Amino acid sequence: MKQTKTVFFVSFLIGVLGLMLLAPSVFAQRDFNMDEQRLIERFRRANPSYLDGARQFAKGNLDKAESKLLEALKIMPEHADACYVMAQVHLKRNAFPEALSAITAAEKNYLANTRLHTFTYQEYLDKLRQQRQEIEERRQKVQESLAGWTVSTTNPDPLRDRLENELQALTQNISTIDSRLSSPIPPTFEVPADYFYIHGNALFRLGRAAEAAGQYREAIRLDPHHGNAYNNLALVSFSQGKFHEALDFLLKAEAAGVKINPDFKKAVEAKITPL
Repeated sequence: MKQTKTVFFVSFLIGVLGLMLLAPSVFAQRDFNMDEQRLIERFRRANPSYLDGARQFAKGNLDKAESKLLEALKIMPEHADACYVMAQVHLKRNAFPEALSAITAAEKNYLANTRLHTFTYQEYLDKLRQQRQEIEERRQKVQESLAGWTVSTTNPDPLRDRLENELQALTQNISTIDSRLSSPIPPTFEVPADYFYIHGNALFRLGRAAEAAGQYREAIRLDPHHGNAYNNLALVSFSQGKFHEALDFLLKAEAAGVKINPDFKKAVEAKITPL
C-alpha cells in the first residue's frame, strides 16, 4: 500500500525550530507551569534529531532515520511526530505490530501536547511579525534612496537597478509574511489526517481490514481531498467483495488528483455485474 512522505509536525513546526532557541524568559510570558516548561525544553532539544530522522526517512535511509528518531524519543518520548515517522519506518520493514504501536502512541501524544502546539504556533507568528518589521524598515530606506535618484535616459545605472530589484524582493517578502499572518491561531488542534492514514495502513497489513477502513474514513473526514485514503479504502472494499463501493472510492481518488493503478480499476470494474 502506498505510504505518505513525512509530514513535519503540522508543517509550521519546521519553521519554528529556530524559534525554540529563544531565551528562557519567554516561558514566563506564556503563563506555563513548571512541567510545561520542561516539556517545551525537551521538545527544543529533541526536535533537531526528529527533523534529521524525518529527512533521512524521506531519502529512504531507514537505519539512519531510526537512529535519529530514537535519539529524539530518548529525550522526549512524547514527541508525536517522531512516533509518527517511526511508524512509517516499521511499515517499510514489514514490522506491522510495531508500526501499530508507534502510530497509536503518536495519536495519543499529539492530543496530549496540544498546548505545546499552540505555544509554538504563537511563537511562529511572533517571529513573523518581527521579521516583517525588519523588512519594512529596510524597504523604507531603499525607497528613500530611490526617491532622490536622478534617472538618466542615456546611461543605465547598475546601482539603481540593484536597489529597484531589492525593493521588489522586499515587497514580495512582506506580501508573503502578510499572507501567513492572515491565518488565525487554530482554537483547537486535531490529530492530522495522515496519522489516521498510517494507522489504517498498519491495521490493513495486520489483516484488520474493517478497522483500517474506519481509520481511512477518519483521514477523509479531516482532509476530504486525501486521495491516498480513498485509494486504500477501495482496496479494503475490494478485499471484502464490495466492488461498487471500491469503484466509487477509486473515482473519488482520481478526482482528488491521485494516480491509481489502472489494472486494479479494470479488475474492480470487471467484478461489477452490469445492470
